[in-house]
Amino acid sequence: MTTRLLLWFALCACAAPALAAPAQPGQIDDAVRVSTVFAGRVRAYVTLQKQLEGPRLAQAPTTEAEQIAGRQDALAGRMAVARRDARQGDIFTPDVAGQFRTIIRDAFEGPDGRNMRRTILEGDPEQATVLNVNVPYPEEIPLGTMPPMLLRRLPTLPAERAYRIVGRALVLKDVKTNLIVDFIPDAVPQLR
Repeated sequence: MTTRLLLWFALCACAAPALAAPAQPGQIDDAVRVSTVFAGRVRAYVTLQKQLEGPRLAQAPTTEAEQIAGRQDALAGRMAVARRDARQGDIFTPDVAGQFRTIIRDAFEGPDGRNMRRTILEGDPEQATVLNVNVPYPEEIPLGTMPPMLLRRLPTLPAERAYRIVGRALVLKDVKTNLIVDFIPDAVPQLR
């Protein structure tokens, strides 16, 4: 995953500027550094979750809704305690957020921008929502479909992590615990 992520950031960092001007040597180094930071922070989150889950919560698979919800709540509680000092920007550091904003802006300015806006507005009609890290994803917000054209441009996430757009924010959601891991405010341009 890390190699794919590094290549992805390097390509994205160089592709758009290459059309207008030659890539600067520092741009590639910055993209690699930023992708390494993001991948490392996501990996650290996943490692912490696996440690907290342990063998007690990762028991035999079940289809019992009550057991699944109980395990999810127990793990979410452990994660919330372990990350009690978590803040917006811990995973989407300023440099990472800047890189993501550039990728998202370029995607929305491209030929697929109109379709992406439509997809987002159909799933989430720009509700005003206050987001916080380390709290459950708001139940009143639909889990709208992320535009595939945008997902292809963003780094692939480990299993049970997902990108979501809430209003104009890009949210990194833990699907397993339903917690907001981090978010980038104003990452998405105005949709209307």
